[in-house]
Amino acid sequence: MNFETLEKAVLVSVNTGNTQEFLYELEELKALCVACQVEVVGVVTQNLQTINPAFFVNRGKLEEIKMMVDATDAEVVIFNHEMTPSQIKNIESVLDTRIIDRTMVILDIFDRRAKTKEAQLQVEIAAMKYMMPRLVGSRRYLSRLGGGGGGGAGARRGAGETKLELDRRRILSQIDKAKKELKELVKARETSRKKRHDQSVPVVALVGYTNSGKSSTLNSILEFTTENDIKEVYTEDMLFATLETATRKIKLPSNNEFLLTDTVGFVSKLPHHLVESFKSTLEEIKEASLILHVVDASSPYLDLQIQTTNQVLTEIGVKNVKTLYVFNKIDLIDDYFYIPSQYENALRISAKTKEGYPELLNWIENELFGSYAIYTLKLPYAKGEIYSYLKENTEVISTDYEPDAIKVMARLPKRLVSKYKEYLI
Repeated sequence: MNFETLEKAVLVSVNTGNTQEFLYELEELKALCVACQVEVVGVVTQNLQTINPAFFVNRGKLEEIKMMVDATDAEVVIFNHEMTPSQIKNIESVLDTRIIDRTMVILDIFDRRAKTKEAQLQVEIAAMKYMMPRLVGSRRYLSRLGGGGGGGAGARRGAGETKLELDRRRILSQIDKAKKELKELVKARETSRKKRHDQSVPVVALVGYTNSGKSSTLNSILEFTTENDIKEVYTEDMLFATLETATRKIKLPSNNEFLLTDTVGFVSKLPHHLVESFKSTLEEIKEASLILHVVDASSPYLDLQIQTTNQVLTEIGVKNVKTLYVFNKIDLIDDYFYIPSQYENALRISAKTKEGYPELLNWIENELFGSYAIYTLKLPYAKGEIYSYLKENTEVISTDYEPDAIKVMARLPKRLVSKYKEYLI
């Protein structure tokens, strides 16, 4: 699935109307190529109102691309869009050069970065689902993705159809097998998450665009904890430096504890199959007590990055979770960074200088552990474990043992009030 090391590529991008998004996505594709160790030797762009259904670009532009390929000795042409199988086939026949699209590039990066078994299975499933409709017309590239085989254009029709059906059956079987393996790993994650939920340990999830500084933010927060020897997470100034979900326990000077989870970053035009495959990992976000939406304040496209992240969060079903926008990398800005007015809950921070971190931790602590009030609960004797938890983790003011239940008066934070609301009097 991976590119050859240091392949030369010509990039092609079409602007259909939104110039800002067009320029941003083109710059992002260049960064994605760097992450794939692909050398960009040329760029061809075109303004179109409608995409050419056969060749994506106009025939005249196709000739310009061919001249660019010949002049630069490029080995691959990368389109900054998701292509149909027939478009890839048609363009390859004209250019006689391997054609891939933006989705293939992102899948390649995820394949390189996946280290854990769970991430590897998620990427494998996404790649095979992407392959399924592309078995015809792009076999030369698909053979690199783990299958496809030969059966070129000269093969007899009947034999080709048989080979195609065999390929489809084999891929469906592989997807089914990978899904079963992933299901077992997801079960273990769900058990761990349920255990944390039963223990009422609040979870704070870091979300954001790739390379916005989520992992650096997690590592910086670790410096403010009272726990020792907590392992930092891997960081690198690169798109999708890591795909693994990392969780660390944070213990504040007040002895309040919460779990901080770093999730996979997002990118514009994130392939749908990848979002689907990573949904089990992203469940951590849906069940979080708080979300820290980390934003690269130094990016001229921060509004687009925020919009993209929020779209993915909506797609995976995240709703009604309190969110703080954390504008990171303010050390890279010469002038004072003014938070855009549309973001009410927001702070400025720098993972490099640690500016803003005391305020960030105060906000988290107030949201998770502030707003305590006295409540009375009526707990059935069968729920004795709840009473034990309250005695160990809250201020219990009084206890009365009634014939059918334990009546408890305790000082509770908002999160426990919500959790035990069925027992409130």
